This record gives sequence, C-alpha cells and structure tokens, in this order.
Amino acid sequence: MAVLRKQNGHDLGFLQALYASRRWAEVSAVPGWNDAQRRAFLYSQAELQRQHYENHFPAADFLIVEQAGSPIGRLCVQYAADDVHIVDIALLPDWHGRGIGTELLRTVLAKADAQRQTCSLSVEQGSRARRLYERLGFRAGADTGLYTQMQRPAPQEACESP
Repeated sequence: MAVLRKQNGHDLGFLQALYASRRWAEVSAVPGWNDAQRRAFLYSQAELQRQHYENHFPAADFLIVEQAGSPIGRLCVQYAADDVHIVDIALLPDWHGRGIGTELLRTVLAKADAQRQTCSLSVEQGSRARRLYERLGFRAGADTGLYTQMQRPAPQEACESP
C-alpha cells in the first residue's frame, strides 16, 4: 500500500525526475536536442510548474507518494469550502497500472464525500486517465484546448422516508 507524506525541500530532485518521466516522449520528438538538453529543459519546466502550483494553490497539500520508503509519485490537493480540487496526481511510469492512482483518488473522494463536497480536476486531452476519472464519477465540463475540466458532484443527502 502506498504511503503519503508531506513534500519537503529534499524532494525537488525527485519531482524533477517525475516531471521528466511524464514529458520525456514529447521532448524526445524535438529534433536536434541531445538527452542533456532535453533533461535541462524538462527540469526547468518542472521548476516553473512547482512555482505555479505554489503561487496558485498556496493552501494545497503537496504530498509525496511512497512505496517501501521510496518516492514513486506525487499528489497535490487543494481543499476549499465547497470543492476538493486535485491539482496534480502523478506516478513514475514503473508504477502505472497497479491500482495506486485509483487508491489515491478514492481516498481523496472519500474525504470529499464525508464533507459533501464536489471534487474537480483538469485532465489533458487524450489522457488515458480520463477513463479512470469517468469510472469514478467525474463528468467532463469546460474544454480549454489542452485540458478538459472535470467535476464529480457532491453526494446527495439520503432522502428520509415519511
């Protein structure tokens, strides 16, 4: 079972590697770059993402996903009064397809359900994760070109019989 812990300054190298693992195929298509240039570009993009998340989601929980004491992913969630927003969820490629992402999402959704809150996220166009989100009750909303906004409704209160 995956364990969550708060992200700290010692995680920056891991977060760079995680980001690079998610974008490596895209950047590999750029002609004329060697691997060192690709890595430098991706690490700079990881830093920009980190700054963006910290500026736009300052109250979010920035968590590292660990398995057997080693970091394997990240989960970033912002809890607001009426919505739980999943800012980012990512696992290293070797950990895909093992149910860990589903387990993390169900944990977040259980917290949202307990507070009768909606849960929202953005998913990249063409992402395989969209099918998982739909199975978990998320519905597609606004389309911004690169991303689709998705939301899972808050659970309804149980109706009492007369």
